[in-house]
Parts: sequence; structure tokens; C-alpha cells
Amino acid sequence: MPRFFIAKKNIQGNRGIVVGDEVDHLRKVLRLGAGDSVTLFDDEGREHTAVIRDLRGGEAEVEILSSYPTERESPLQVALALALTKGEKMDWVVEKATELGVHTIIPFVSKRTVPKLDDRKIAKRGERWQKIALSAAKQCGRTRVPAILPLSDFHELIEQPRSDTLKLLFWEQETRRTLKEVHASRAAATSILLVIGPEGGFSSEEASLAIAHGFQSIHLGRRILRAETAAITAISLVQFLWGDLG
Repeated sequence: MPRFFIAKKNIQGNRGIVVGDEVDHLRKVLRLGAGDSVTLFDDEGREHTAVIRDLRGGEAEVEILSSYPTERESPLQVALALALTKGEKMDWVVEKATELGVHTIIPFVSKRTVPKLDDRKIAKRGERWQKIALSAAKQCGRTRVPAILPLSDFHELIEQPRSDTLKLLFWEQETRRTLKEVHASRAAATSILLVIGPEGGFSSEEASLAIAHGFQSIHLGRRILRAETAAITAISLVQFLWGDLG
């Protein structure tokens, strides 16, 4: 059954209003109409079985037949901070990170970040990433869509206080500490921030500054991975060790 997002504020009793791009997808792509059944999910982690009752303008009115919580979200709160990548690589990471259960995605710039974007371009990309995250959440059955935060500077990112979060910096010059070792000492962690550098990697100064702010530097093995590969690998490993993969 097709899945669509509905804001909780747009549900009153057993009636709901679907708006925005979801209506265009419902009407123009899937060609659904009054009487068709759909599955809805809201921004509070609940899913709803519903029937379309009316389509008018940019809204779809639905009748909700049943509502229920789901168990598809990871118990681990994973935030992925990824330096801006070239081309459409970030699009791919947003999609796959959503499928893997990431809670928040934080794009940032650092010393060796290649793309140089003005405010207009980064705002446009942010809108596209949020749409990609929504589409991926619908496809994989999630009931929560990852938040895409505004573009951050590396220093701003690492200086934010996160007292209850395990903070990990993936750095190719780290040669000893692995995720397995960190898990052995922090097996009870429920919130993890993963920081993946740009295609040119982090400078030694940036890595030292992150460590001074409570990050642990991690290596993923003997081979140097591309930024997008490192991001998905890191998410998969922490979901296996701390989360719900495997």
C-alpha cells in the first residue's frame, strides 16, 4: 500500500489533511483518488491506515481507519556529520543513511572541503536533501524522517556541547583505535555522533582540536575509503554494534 507523510497537527480525530508534494505524488504519479486506501505516517512515530475521501487543490482529505505505533526505528540515536562532497554524492549518502536509521544529518565545511557554495545554493541543496530523506523513509518503512540541519562550520560542529553523546571522528591517520575497542568500553551508549571528513581528509590540527573537545579518533581499516563509502560503513558498523542491525 502506498505510504505518505502527514503532519500530526493535520490530524483531527479520524480526519486528516495531506498537503504539499505528497499530494502531487499521490495524484499525479500514483493517480490515486477518492476511495483509494493509503498508509500514512506522522512526525510522532505512528502509522495510520486511511482512505482518501476528497482531493481538492493542493490537499487530500483522508479518513483514518486505524492508528498504531511501529517498531522500525533504531534504539540508537545516530547523528551523521558529513563534510560537503562533490556532485551528487551527498544525495546518495542522505538516501542510504535514512535507510540505515540515522536520526540527524549535519552537513559541514572544513579546511579541505572542495565545494564552495553560496547561501542560495546550500539552501536549495538542503531542501533537496530533505525531500530525498522523506522519499527514503517512505520506501524503507520508517516513521521518522531524519532532520537535515543547516550547513555548519567544522569548529562550530565540534564545539557544541553533547554531554550524553559518544563522539567519533573518522580519520585516516588514526592507526590503532577501532569501533570494536570503543564498544568494549562504551557498550551502553545510546547516542552517537559520527564525523566524516571531506575527500581530502582532516588536517592534523582539525583532528587534534576535535580530540581536545572530547572526540575519539577512529580508523576503519587498512584501506582509505571515499567519504561517501566511509559514511555508510560507519553507520552500518555502529548500528550493528549498538543499534538494531544484524
